[in-house]
Amino acid sequence: MMFKTHLFFALFISLLIFEYFNLNPLLFILILVFSASLPDIDHSKSFIGRKVKILSFLINFIFGHRKLIHSLFFVLIITLIIRIFSNYYLAFFIGYVSHLFLDLLTKQGLRIFYPFKFKVHGFIKTNGLIEKLFLLFLIIVDIVYIIKLF
Repeated sequence: MMFKTHLFFALFISLLIFEYFNLNPLLFILILVFSASLPDIDHSKSFIGRKVKILSFLINFIFGHRKLIHSLFFVLIITLIIRIFSNYYLAFFIGYVSHLFLDLLTKQGLRIFYPFKFKVHGFIKTNGLIEKLFLLFLIIVDIVYIIKLF
């Protein structure tokens, strides 16, 4: 999926759930949305990968794209570490997993249980018509939801 789709999907989720957490709403939303972009740090041409090229290149060289960094195992370990230092660990986890969920829907698929070989393939072509329509839907729903908050 495209960065924009991950971003607006994470925003949608955060707007739906932030009120159920006794945390700063703005910080909760920012962490959730930011963490939804993190898995693509393993690809140097991704939005976040271009911002930290050297780190992205190293991660890709060591782990590859859509492997360890795109696995439930990795996000669980990182979330447990974050939990030691912050109450916002669930915002991180939900955002990160939202990215993985959307990537599961793509034709490229994902090895969600990496290092196991099992791979899930979806039906959506990245940057294809279905994704663009889904993105448009998310933008509209996000705007409507934000307007309702005020």
